[in-house]
Amino acid sequence: MTNVVLKDIRKTVKISLPSYPESEVELYDGLLFGQMKNISDVKGDDITRGLMVLQYLIKDWNFTDEEGKKVEINEAILNSFPLKDLTILMEKSNEILEEISKKKEKPSKEQS
Repeated sequence: MTNVVLKDIRKTVKISLPSYPESEVELYDGLLFGQMKNISDVKGDDITRGLMVLQYLIKDWNFTDEEGKKVEINEAILNSFPLKDLTILMEKSNEILEEISKKKEKPSKEQS
């Protein structure tokens, strides 16, 4: 039997935010099982869950503080973005989640 390395195989996509033309936000194209479980366990509204999804989907970004130190990806920081930028991020995360849903709904060739 051949050994297979278990690693994160998700692909990423990069987007820029309108308020920060030089920004580069790298998003995963899906969630890990444990992340989805954590999201489903969250009590609260859709906004709270949406911010959690964003924290999981954002792999990296080039946002820094005034001293040049990279800004952590967390709910407090996401809450400090202008609404139009957060809306772009939420729309992109919804697209990713919809794509995951579509892939789950497609019947396999064995079922056809």
